[in-house]
Amino acid sequence: MQYAEVKWMSGIPAPLKERDLRIDLFRGLSLWWIYINHIPESYLNRFTPKNFGFSDAAEILVFLSGLASGIVYGDLMRQSGFAAASLRMLRRSFEIYVAQIMTVVLLLAEVAYIAAWQPDMFDHANLAILLQEPAETLLQVALLRYSPVNLDPLLLMVILHFALILIVPLTIRAWPLALTGSVALYVLAHQFDWYIPAYPRGQLYFNPLNWQLLFVIGICWGANRGDWQLAVLNSRALAVLAAGYVLFSFVITLGWQIHAIEAYVPEWLSRLIYPVDKTNLDILRLLHFAALALLCWRLLPSNASILKAGALRPLIRCGEYSLAIYCASVLLSFAAHALLSLGWNSLAWQTLITLLGLGLMSALAILLATIDRGMFLGLRPL
Repeated sequence: MQYAEVKWMSGIPAPLKERDLRIDLFRGLSLWWIYINHIPESYLNRFTPKNFGFSDAAEILVFLSGLASGIVYGDLMRQSGFAAASLRMLRRSFEIYVAQIMTVVLLLAEVAYIAAWQPDMFDHANLAILLQEPAETLLQVALLRYSPVNLDPLLLMVILHFALILIVPLTIRAWPLALTGSVALYVLAHQFDWYIPAYPRGQLYFNPLNWQLLFVIGICWGANRGDWQLAVLNSRALAVLAAGYVLFSFVITLGWQIHAIEAYVPEWLSRLIYPVDKTNLDILRLLHFAALALLCWRLLPSNASILKAGALRPLIRCGEYSLAIYCASVLLSFAAHALLSLGWNSLAWQTLITLLGLGLMSALAILLATIDRGMFLGLRPL
């Protein structure tokens, strides 16, 4: 999601003058990691966060979207009122909704072209049902109950953003009540197995009834800046607990790949923690992300000089234009998957094709930034 108006310098109190580049940096990183994870043949996906802890890039994307929404729409609601903020929230929600539908159409066109050489790609992309029952499937796309491969996170974001019009006002007026309600929904959804049915069967891969909690936490943190955030970030006890939990998660996930390590995990502990469910945002994933976020925000101040380094500019630009870049990454990752499936699957090809996709994502983000700034400066007609 693009937030040119985000002007939050430290994630803590105060009315602020500069954009917090950490939001764009970590959002850009999450987009790169998601792109790599969506190429199953690439060895590079062994080095993304999912291999080193309970949570992964999806949690980063959802939390930061909530955080930026809390900052932007919270400030707008205080300054301009409910009506103006609601119109902005609805406009952005429909932008993401349209992006979801357009990406489904573009992915269908891409897969149809690839299928001339690889007919099974319709099944790989979860698009076969669209050919069998086009009218019904397109209706389910519009109703947000069907999603092709790799578009599940965007579908989740559409649903969560339409809920902003209810969440943000409550967060502004009584954030403890908003957070308590969110926790209650998360617990009840787990307890009674509540979910939104998917088409043609099953449930949405990212259950919004559970993932909303992470989104709401982000909104609360962004919309209610104050001294209480300094107390959280500066707490040594919380930092020690967070570091300990991150280390514990690292050892457990490393054991999934190295059986010699797994042998040292007590059986009772294995029964307690497995499976670490992603669809319903297992509490272990939520706590792991919270621990990582606390440590990252504590260790990387908003005024760190590294955030302005030229080497990080492609990542930051990708995070700034995350909606367009995510949609592009879906198309690029499937094209990469198709190429590698043709037999070009050596380590050299895996590296080249993966890096080419990252380069194209970065080039698109830089181009969008150039156009955006040109329009802002009056160099292009509005």
